[in-house]
This record gives sequence, C-alpha cells and structure tokens, in this order.
Amino acid sequence: MKNSEKVENNYYLENSLFFFKNNVKKRLNFLKKKNFLFSEISGFINSCINNSKKILILCAGNSLISKNLNSSEINIKEISDDYKINYNDKLRYHTQVSDLLVSECDNIIIADIEHQLNPAKNLLDLSNKINDDARIIILSKNLIWMILIKILKYLFGFSPKKNNFLPSSYLYNLYSSCNLEIVRTERIIAMPIYIPLITNFVNKLFRLPILNIFCVSSITILKKMRKTIKNNNNQIISIIIPCKDEGKNIPLFSDQLSNLSNNYELLFGDDKSKDNTKNEIAKLSQKHKDFKIIQYDGPGICKSENVYKGIDIARGEIIIIYDADLTVDFKDINFALEILRNTNTDFINCTRMIYPQKNKAMKILNFFGNSFFAILFSILFKKKITDTLCGTKIFYKKHWEKIKIDNGKWGAQDLWGDFDLLIGAYKNNLKINEVPVVYYERKEGETKMTSLFSNTIRMFWIVISAYYKLRLKK
Repeated sequence: MKNSEKVENNYYLENSLFFFKNNVKKRLNFLKKKNFLFSEISGFINSCINNSKKILILCAGNSLISKNLNSSEINIKEISDDYKINYNDKLRYHTQVSDLLVSECDNIIIADIEHQLNPAKNLLDLSNKINDDARIIILSKNLIWMILIKILKYLFGFSPKKNNFLPSSYLYNLYSSCNLEIVRTERIIAMPIYIPLITNFVNKLFRLPILNIFCVSSITILKKMRKTIKNNNNQIISIIIPCKDEGKNIPLFSDQLSNLSNNYELLFGDDKSKDNTKNEIAKLSQKHKDFKIIQYDGPGICKSENVYKGIDIARGEIIIIYDADLTVDFKDINFALEILRNTNTDFINCTRMIYPQKNKAMKILNFFGNSFFAILFSILFKKKITDTLCGTKIFYKKHWEKIKIDNGKWGAQDLWGDFDLLIGAYKNNLKINEVPVVYYERKEGETKMTSLFSNTIRMFWIVISAYYKLRLKK
C-alpha cells in the first residue's frame, strides 16, 4: 500500500478479483449461511480490543465481520462494491486507503491475506505507516484446516480455488521481516458448522490449552518492532510509593535519591498509617528540595486502591510502582527504565526470581505461592512469566486509562494491584517484558503480605475469572 492510487490494481490477486466479481450471488449466499461464524469472530475480536476509536478492515468478500465490532468508526476496504453492506452509520467504505487513514487507526484488521498479491510488501508498508500504539490484527487458519478448506473449495466453490497458501505457522516467520512482532495469539472456532447449543459449547471448549491446536482460525495481534525514536531526556517520571506504617523506611530513601535525576517526582501514598510515616515523608521533602516529593492520602482500603490513586494524580509520562520496603535497588530500576525507553516494550514487570535472592528476602511459602501463580500466568499469557507479585512495575501513563477500566473486574478485588495491572496490560495488547532485579531483605518493619491462605484463594479466583473473560466469554 505504498501509494493509495495503486491499491486497487496492485493489492489483490487477479484470480481473487475475478472470483469475487463473478460469483457475487454465490458468495453472499455463503455469507448468509455462515453468519454465526463471522459473528463469533467479531465477538472475539471485541474481547481483544478496548475502547477502539478508529478501525480499518482490509477484507475480501467478508466484511460481515464488521457487523458486531465495537469502535467509534469502522473503515472498510472491500474487494468489490457488491459486498458493501451498510449495517450502521459507523461504517466507511473506501476504494483506496490513504496513508493518513492508516496512521489514524488504532487497530487494523487484515482479513484478506490469502487474497493479497504481495502480503509481505503490504505488511511492511503498513508497519511503516501505523503509529507506535496501533495494533495489526491478522485472521488466518492453521495448516490442517487450510488443506481441508482447499479441498472443500474445489467441491463447493465458495471461494477462489487458487490463492495464497499462508497457514498461521508460516506467517509467524514473515512478521519479523516486516518490522512487526507478535503481542498476542488466540485460536478460535473448532466447529465451523452451526448446530444450536452444541457449536457454541464446542468452540469455547476448544479454546482451552492443548485442545486449541485443533481450532480453524487464529487471531494474531502485532505491533511495530521498532518504535519511533524520540528525545526522552525531559520526560517526567512518576514513582508511586504506597506506604502503610513505613515510618522507619522513609528516611532510607535519602541514599537512593542520589541514583535519580531531578526530572523524577515521588508520590508517597500514606494509607492511614498509625506510626510517623506522614511526618517522615514531610522531612524527606524538606531535605531533598531538588526533587518533587508529594504526599497524598491513600483511601485506607488496600494497597491497590492506594496505588491507583497515585497513578491518577501523577504528572509523569512514565509510571514506576515501587514498594516502600526498598527491597529493590534504584540502580535496577534505572536499568529497567532504559529498557522501556529504548525498546519496543510497553509494560515492564520486574522479576525477583531470576537472580539469587538475599537471605530471608522472601519467605518459603511466599516463594512457592509466587512460583505457582507464575505458572498460571504463563498459561494465560502464552509466554514465560516468572514473577507476578513483584511490587515494581513500569509502564507509560498513556496506557493507564485503558488498563484501569477493568480493575477489580476479574472475579474479585485485587488487594495488591499486581494482577489487575498485568491482566489489564495483556488485555490491551501491550508488550510485556520481564526485567530481573536483585531482591533484598526488607530493612525495617514487617511484610504486609499476610493471610496467605485467603489471599491465595482470592488470587487464584482472579486468574480463573480472567481466563474465562479473555478466552471463553465473547
């Protein structure tokens, strides 16, 4: 899609153009029969996008997937005018797709990759035009189903007999060469034939691990591999430090501040402490006037609500959540921050489970509990996660508005905030990277992570609920 004038002639395979223009009635009849299939796909895409403002769909006789999509504006390029169906006033059909339109869209859905003349070139051109926060969503099929569908095409003629043979497994190798990387992959639709009650049940059942390898369709969400380089030396960085009875630890921040530049602001959230925490924060602020040190009053409900309030009032472009026990060195924080700034990462989850931990830094039951939830999150995210409960997390403030919409909605209130943030980042297709840090023993006071049994049950339910809402519920 290098320039919009050539899209119509150089975008589609000649064989596909011929088929869709000469088999309109047959194709529309096929769409009518398979309405449930496209409804299932669009319903699942809705669970993968959040508060979309503008979507672009590139399709070939299958713009039916737009019917149930949630977005303020839906732009569609169809292979032929005969397939333009106006379901609602959000739809905008385009004969050509301009570079400006591509740059303005937050999600681009490619549902025609089998019919494109040059998919690799088109993907590379798209990656050069989209903004850094946009996502490309590709619909594809697995290898076994593609072979079966190819046979069915010859028998029933519902689609061109000759088109690109691009199973999901091959496409994975193509993305990196087009400056794109996978953020998330989902598999859906095990039964493409509609049988009341049974089809819906089977399709949800086969989204479970292992069973999902038999699904027909894959939904792959991509982002630019190399983001636009910006001068970030003047960025304000907000460190959110939730505090409850941490009066003895607050003075120890003086030594750590030497590792920070003066474009940091530190927001200490006093969560109705019963000791002298608030006074110590005031003393720290007087001692280090070169830094903007803010004390705000936490709601006194739980750590997560305290943190969320701090993020809401923070002025920084980057948010760092940091526990007041100083069990992570600020030098490690600076290293993680540079990874966020200079790579394509959107969200950094620091992990204490890689480097050797200092003596007595983590109790044995906490260690095993953390390891257990790391396994569950690895299954949920389909990537290796080693530490879910590290209090140190770093991300861009601009993503917070989307993440916080679902806070507390994953089956139970997250008292600590770690699961809300991680699952929210995953749902919003942010690239999550883990950065190892050295975990030191708490210098003063006692850990707040008590009531291990009840907390474990609560957190387990959050993970189960998240799996259901992200994978099984449309």
